[in-house]
Amino acid sequence: MQDSNITNAHADVLEIASLSAGFNTKPVVQDVSLKVKRGTVTAIAGGNGAGKSTLLKTIARLIPPIRGRVLIEGKELSSLALASLAKKLAYVPQDIANSRELTVEDMIALGRNPHQKWWQWRTDHNDKSALENAIKATELGDLRGKSVSEISGGERQRTAIAMSLAQEPEILLLDEPTAHLDFKHQKSLMQLMLHLKSQGMTIITCLHDLNFIWQVCDQVVCLKKAPKGPSTQLFTGAPQEVLTRENLQSAFDTELRIIRDSANPDSNSLFFGL
Repeated sequence: MQDSNITNAHADVLEIASLSAGFNTKPVVQDVSLKVKRGTVTAIAGGNGAGKSTLLKTIARLIPPIRGRVLIEGKELSSLALASLAKKLAYVPQDIANSRELTVEDMIALGRNPHQKWWQWRTDHNDKSALENAIKATELGDLRGKSVSEISGGERQRTAIAMSLAQEPEILLLDEPTAHLDFKHQKSLMQLMLHLKSQGMTIITCLHDLNFIWQVCDQVVCLKKAPKGPSTQLFTGAPQEVLTRENLQSAFDTELRIIRDSANPDSNSLFFGL
């Protein structure tokens, strides 16, 4: 994890340039450009089928771009060795596969693989410290000995996040991290993301929850699916500037209500709903 006092804090750590992404040369998203500063949280938003996960997987190098470039600290993503990339970037899917043979702790420990030599079979002090920090951050201490196949979807989601935190990346990619979480653990995730940001970590996440985006994110890029054809970039900017009633109606093809907190009218808290 990066120190918040590093000299290049808030410099652009990742850039997407005229990116088209999809499958078998057929774009799902087209011509997306974005710059992400170190130590910030960026949300990828949009309606169902807009290609949010496709874009995130392309940033994670799980899907090759059809056109355009993804750069980390000015270097082409495709030019980085996998071992080097794994120390810089971690990807958390919407869910992790069940495994009867792995405990929660075992699954989280897999995040240390990029930091270990191929012949290393015992964890060293740094591995153990990173493992314990990840378990504590995601509140999984009581579940560490359980099989991954025995825990709930929300608990598996937290296990996947913990595995990525154990990896100690500079950039964390989260695909719909709130999808299986109840309100308590959504709040815990919100606090965790804000803490990681304060430590200099860069987070890019696909999110449906506009309230979460408003409270946590520094930047939001919204994708809009065309009636016939790939999605394009509808708007990009700080949530306080771009999450307007007009933009949201265009993004989701329905009118949303934006409500100020009546219990605290002087605050900047807004709530989005139908």
